[in-house]
Amino acid sequence: MMRIRGYIAASLDGYIAAADGSVDWLLEFQQQDFGFANFLEDIETVILGRSTYDQVWSFGVGWPYAGKRAIILTSRPVENLPPGAEAWNGPVEELAAKLRTEGGGDAWVVGGASVQRAFLDAGALDRIELFVIPVLLGDGVPLWPKSDHGHRLSLTAMERLEGGMVRLDYRFERPSAA
Repeated sequence: MMRIRGYIAASLDGYIAAADGSVDWLLEFQQQDFGFANFLEDIETVILGRSTYDQVWSFGVGWPYAGKRAIILTSRPVENLPPGAEAWNGPVEELAAKLRTEGGGDAWVVGGASVQRAFLDAGALDRIELFVIPVLLGDGVPLWPKSDHGHRLSLTAMERLEGGMVRLDYRFERPSAA
């Protein structure tokens, strides 16, 4: 069955981007091997929020997810979608159910924080690999925006990486039906 996964880096104080939205603080760590190539082999579909989609294009390096199905969550029209990409304007719950019935490889919720939170609160995020970066930003875009929902996780793996980074692999526990 398809798993819907997160794979994201955060500062030690819990931010995924600086206060101005930049991720420049990650540049000094980009030469590290995070196992991204292995992770991406399991991914058939990438899911991006509109802001993340626009940010990816702003890097000016082309579309990094060639060969993958891409779903852009947006309420606005998207011009010049890359091959294999589509816009989605429906509820996250419906998208998750659709993806799970189609099967295939895993789906990756690329970002950002509000999209990951929406999938989590919908009970649609199965696991997350979190890379804790040894940097204190002090302010920025939080990994998990505030929510009325609480969630329980199970740690399935952890690994110390070069440069003081840590990889944490969590599975989200589903509440049992009463």
